[in-house]
Amino acid sequence: GLPAVAVSLTGPSLAHARAQARTAIDTGADVLELRVDLLEEAGTLAAPEPLDAAAAAARILECLRGLGETIDGAAPLLLTCRTAAEGGRARLDDASYGTLLRSVLDGFTDWVPQRRPAAIDVEVQRGCLKWVCEQAHGLGIDVVASFHDFEATPADDLLEEVLARMACEDADLAKIAVWPTSADDVARLLGVCARATAGTGERAGLGVPVAAMSMGALGAVSRVAPA
Repeated sequence: GLPAVAVSLTGPSLAHARAQARTAIDTGADVLELRVDLLEEAGTLAAPEPLDAAAAAARILECLRGLGETIDGAAPLLLTCRTAAEGGRARLDDASYGTLLRSVLDGFTDWVPQRRPAAIDVEVQRGCLKWVCEQAHGLGIDVVASFHDFEATPADDLLEEVLARMACEDADLAKIAVWPTSADDVARLLGVCARATAGTGERAGLGVPVAAMSMGALGAVSRVAPA
């Protein structure tokens, strides 16, 4: 019943990510997250020219094959391509982002299930969550819907609306990460998380797991409170 600890593999190269994976596995990580937007091998994601989705997807799949040789089933893998809009390096507009995820998922159709990532991250603000969920679930891949705000902690009703949208569009886990400007922001986020994960009854929760975190030193308590 304890929350899983997910360790991000941040490269900058596939060789570095593989070394990070070995260290994370050896120290007991529950989940590994591959940030493909940070890998040199997928560097065109940060380029200003228009995206060649098929070529970019092929490079991402090759990175996953290389990492899979290191992980070899030791921990489930979350695949993440974080856009610049939400703090990552992938300079993709909404249409390109959705097309890229679709191309990557298409590439998994001829992979044995054991070699596919356990889950894929989808930014809810990009507008493609619903159809990515449908495609991913058809492959046995879970979906983590995510939302990030690196400047503030939005109002409670906005955060609750975002979480409800994630659940409504069939995400398997709802994740929000926000920046606190005061201790009150941290307390509010914990309250939103508590309501979202409430049991049955008048104030029933979303029905999906929630990972809600307040960033920075001020928000550290939010990242251990669930345990």
